[in-house]
Amino acid sequence: MATATVERHLADLIAFPTVSAESNLALLDHVETVAAPFGARFRRFPNPEGTKANLLVSIGPEEKGGIVFSGHTDVVPTKGQAWSGDPWVLRQQEERLVGRGATDMKGFLACCLAALPALSARMLERPVHLAFSYDEEVGCTGVGSMAEWLGQEHVRPSLAVIGEATGMDMISAHKGGLIGWTRIIGKPGHSSQPDRYVNAVMAAGEMIAEINRIRDDMRNGPQFEGLDPPYSTIQVNQISGGLHGNIVAEACEFFWEMRIIPGESDLAVLDRMRDFAREKIEPAMKAVDPECGIRFDVQARIPGLKPTNDATLETDLLGRLGKVAPRAVPYGTEAGIFQNAGIPSVVIGPGDIADAHQPDESIAISELKSCVAFLEDLGDRCC
Repeated sequence: MATATVERHLADLIAFPTVSAESNLALLDHVETVAAPFGARFRRFPNPEGTKANLLVSIGPEEKGGIVFSGHTDVVPTKGQAWSGDPWVLRQQEERLVGRGATDMKGFLACCLAALPALSARMLERPVHLAFSYDEEVGCTGVGSMAEWLGQEHVRPSLAVIGEATGMDMISAHKGGLIGWTRIIGKPGHSSQPDRYVNAVMAAGEMIAEINRIRDDMRNGPQFEGLDPPYSTIQVNQISGGLHGNIVAEACEFFWEMRIIPGESDLAVLDRMRDFAREKIEPAMKAVDPECGIRFDVQARIPGLKPTNDATLETDLLGRLGKVAPRAVPYGTEAGIFQNAGIPSVVIGPGDIADAHQPDESIAISELKSCVAFLEDLGDRCC
């Protein structure tokens, strides 16, 4: 019965094509309809345009403490991928369920809904919250308002479980991320007299060379055991600039991303980049034309997750999972945002992260069953 319930919920959730560019409000309406019979309370945190929202579903008393089960409602696009069937219709292949978001991460959301009847039937002394966010896939930019509200002193839960795919292992630490664009404005002119003008592409090359030096320093810098790689990283993955081969390039832009180990500062790295631009590149540019320059635009910032350093909590969670020790991962999640709001946070969820974002994305039915059982068991902490 529990298996049929979680499969039904997953089929319903996948039927909403909630790619990050689209609204998630219809899915939230559906979740409220499912949760309402269990005495749930609802609070939405809309985006400025009112086209998307975070949804907080709460059961149990309106007391401080309790547990948060959190996951994002958005999924990555399917365009250009070779799916063998409709990605928005859940189907079974042997012992796996296939559909966009099955692993990342509507499988976990379905587990939360499937666990609701058992959780609501308990004599809860503290609340259980389901926190469903938007825009995780574009840099974890949506969840902040909900995490901040939950972090208030009179609400603050004692634990947040973020259900990204971990194979039901416990992740206690992960890297943070900072991503953005560097945009260079030069002065165009005929390439036969380049010293009269400012070449934005050449300036970008100098900046990228500095980023490469930062990358080398990171490789030889602080380490965090358990991560692969165990050091911070930075790289440039996109670049565009110039109009023609015989015109000094007026503009150039490139996209960079950094993944910073817990305990290190991403903003310190950004400051180093800005200082290099201001001190080493811009003076020569502005000597030709004061309007030239270099701008850094941060697109998203994902805080790293540090271990809770609560041995009792860690032992309890590992015991419920049947695991020996937590793991650390190099990718980011919303867990660091909840942690920064004052809520002890871990990452535990069904599925394999290697299946995320792939054509014919799928999840093992056994993983979903294990996750529902874990969520129901963890509800005992609120009794």
